[in-house]
Amino acid sequence: MSELMLMVGVVCVYLVPIALVAGSKRSKGHEKNGWLIGTLFFSWIALLLYVTMIPKTGRVKPRGKKHS
Repeated sequence: MSELMLMVGVVCVYLVPIALVAGSKRSKGHEKNGWLIGTLFFSWIALLLYVTMIPKTGRVKPRGKKHS
């Protein structure tokens, strides 16, 4: 029984970064898909990179030039 509980705990710890990236509003579309794939393979390392590299406010659209 304790082996089963340990295995469930390990699986939950592995899935936490995937859930955090999937629920995040920092990225969209193919960018989020890439981060999810990276998180599948490199779990916590990819989550740390995601948090440090992606801006907290998401993507900012560039403003157009004002014509005078």
